[in-house]
Amino acid sequence: MTLLLLFLLASLDGALCGFRTCMGRCPLIRKKGHYTIGVLRGVLAAQVVSGFSLICLLIVAAFARDPQLLRGDLEKSAVRMLFVFIPYTVLVLGNIALRVIPSTDIRSATSVFFLGPLTGIRPFVMIIGVLAGIWRAQLHETVFLGLFVLALMLSVEYVLNFYCSRLQQRQIRSLI
Repeated sequence: MTLLLLFLLASLDGALCGFRTCMGRCPLIRKKGHYTIGVLRGVLAAQVVSGFSLICLLIVAAFARDPQLLRGDLEKSAVRMLFVFIPYTVLVLGNIALRVIPSTDIRSATSVFFLGPLTGIRPFVMIIGVLAGIWRAQLHETVFLGLFVLALMLSVEYVLNFYCSRLQQRQIRSLI
């Protein structure tokens, strides 16, 4: 169950990364479709990362000396990660929910005071969450898997930013 929750959090993180990376990169007035594609692109990127992580997990589990010990160690690590990731997610989603209020002042305040800083500390929260998870891990395999998934998840926003930048350059060239 905890691994499923981490998967859902990774999918949400991917969606938000996809949305952030396409912001301000489109000259259209009605941008709903552009943002929707950005969110879907982020979710897809998170699924690719999750797929690679699952393949790596299955390979490690296939060669583990004690698969039951590995499963228990991974579960305990995942629970410790959730103690960091869930409060951060609640803060982000709470501030996004506040943007439903039809007030420009509230929307601006949530962007400036909360969503901007929360986006800025995202990599640190991910690092702290994974370190909290693997800090007391009994097996080297758990540490390896945690660091592997961390590297993949940190690369999602970078890759999406790179892709959206290239896409924007192509769109601009087509207008000239």
